[in-house]
Amino acid sequence: MSSREKVCKFKIKKGHLYQIGVHRVQDGLSIVSDIKGKKKSGIIIYPEGEKEVRIPFSEDYMIGDLYCLILSEFPYKNFSYLFYKDHEIVTDYYGRLLDSSKKFGSPGRKDIPARCIYSENDYDWEEDMPLGIPYHESILYKIHMRGFTMHASSGVKNRGTFAGLVEKIPYLKELGISAVESMPIYEFEDVIYNPSYVQADEALLPFLDEEKRTWEYKVNYWGYSEGNYMAPKRAYCATDRPDVECKDMIKELHKNGLEFIMQIYFPDKIRPGFILDVCRFWVKEYHVDGFKLMGGKIPIRLLATDPYLKKTKLIVESLNVKDLYDGGSLNASFKNLGAAPAAFRYDTRKFLKGDEDMLSCVMEHFRRNPKEHGVINEITSYEGFTLADLVSYDRKHNEANGENNRDGNDYNYSWNCGAEGKTRKKQILSLREQQCKNALLMLFLAQGTPCLLAGDEFGNTANGNNNPYCQDNAVSWLNWKHNAGQSVLQKFVKELIALRKTHPILHMEDSFKMMDYISCGYPDLSYHGEQAWYPEFENYSHHMGILYCGKYARINKRKEDDFFYVAYNAHWVEHEFALPKLPAGMQWQVVTTSGKQPVKPELIEVAEKSERKQQYCIKTAPRTIVVLTGK
Repeated sequence: MSSREKVCKFKIKKGHLYQIGVHRVQDGLSIVSDIKGKKKSGIIIYPEGEKEVRIPFSEDYMIGDLYCLILSEFPYKNFSYLFYKDHEIVTDYYGRLLDSSKKFGSPGRKDIPARCIYSENDYDWEEDMPLGIPYHESILYKIHMRGFTMHASSGVKNRGTFAGLVEKIPYLKELGISAVESMPIYEFEDVIYNPSYVQADEALLPFLDEEKRTWEYKVNYWGYSEGNYMAPKRAYCATDRPDVECKDMIKELHKNGLEFIMQIYFPDKIRPGFILDVCRFWVKEYHVDGFKLMGGKIPIRLLATDPYLKKTKLIVESLNVKDLYDGGSLNASFKNLGAAPAAFRYDTRKFLKGDEDMLSCVMEHFRRNPKEHGVINEITSYEGFTLADLVSYDRKHNEANGENNRDGNDYNYSWNCGAEGKTRKKQILSLREQQCKNALLMLFLAQGTPCLLAGDEFGNTANGNNNPYCQDNAVSWLNWKHNAGQSVLQKFVKELIALRKTHPILHMEDSFKMMDYISCGYPDLSYHGEQAWYPEFENYSHHMGILYCGKYARINKRKEDDFFYVAYNAHWVEHEFALPKLPAGMQWQVVTTSGKQPVKPELIEVAEKSERKQQYCIKTAPRTIVVLTGK
């Protein structure tokens, strides 16, 4: 029986604009595609155990610029398919599942496109829905889906997979985070080919000398490239159904109160309408809670004004809300837009290592919390040093990438604390731990939404590699041995997260006004120098105190929150802060410190005009942050 004879088994009729791609509808199989050749185009169906079936597209089936047809009396429930245009075979970029047995990072045959799999599956979501946790109550945790559990030390059965992440949910809950933000999990090309072997997209190629192109391919470990955006990555799956396993993962995260946020990279050539389709698809089919959208031309206005995505977090690097909404009111029931600027990352690093003229800048970062959108704060990310490396290396060490250490950012604003890389000197190790604690305190006490890089909570290292985009190995995988017995740093992170969650004054829904607008005798937020109520913003200053008045926030909408005072000393000398006077019956108590020595407020006499009065002060050691509460 010929392929043409097989076509006659189906009744083919003009379809409708139900949905782009291949879908089952009431009257048959709907096929909607804009794949068009100069002379001919169509679909090739591969039924299980039978010969392929070619169905040509006809101009009679067109609606607008789309071919729309329905195959009625279509007998196959499970099959694979490809499209063709002229003599080229192509994969459906709206395909929901790809047929590929290729291992992650191994080269495949680029002349054979992956087939799309159609498989009917009525997934039981058990009434699951996206959680809709507001930004001010969120704590993000950034992972690489494969690298999070791929190391043998992870202790999971299904390493490097969606199922492996599910095995780590108890750990995530204990840590206290509210959302997992994952690097790309859609089907992307996980190999970067050398142009001397294979023609590839120039945007993906590393910088190489013409005469030193010695490699055939590298692993595209991160996944920031174009791909089949609606298909979950099969290489991240422990079973043969990545769609089901991915849904299982998100459902289990939701059951445990954890959101799932997807990172998606779109090159400039991707049309805005398709980006909207992708976002809607993952919300509808996979119940994702939000997206970190990456690329030069993200149509954020289109996405932000789409009713379907009104309660989906939409995070980009920068936002201009006035231009976005033409200066009008947002009138949103859920603040879903978010900005993740790099400025917080680099400015806090400079302040941490003691650069001058950074105080005004970081104090603004610490209070920034605009009404119009969320602000995502991070000190470390996939791009740049891990937290442990930020305090251990002055320079990048990317030799393993094969590019003569020329790739990656040269400006990390890091400080090695006295020795480059690994050391046994206790004084340096102690200072590094203290600097890590300082960074974490700045991250979790800032008013925006903190985003913690996975592994930073227990000192994970990439050995000084600040651009491990091609390292699918122990350089990029989390080494959970650092977590053995819960590290000092991990316990510190858990305490900080718990402190932030317990006290709403540390994560307010709206911006601080820095005014006493409830006539309680204190502004909601105020700055202080060595003398209370007198901040020192000179360019040579490295220290500052911030007072948070708990009267402006309520715990469980009933009880007034506590007062908090945070003494920041990024200087290499000790500074003494005079603590603001508390209301009658309240005392200052130290909650936590990054320093090694215990501290407590001391009562001293100070001269005020012609009188001498008693005043509580706190001595803050070099490169130390102290958090106090007034109760």
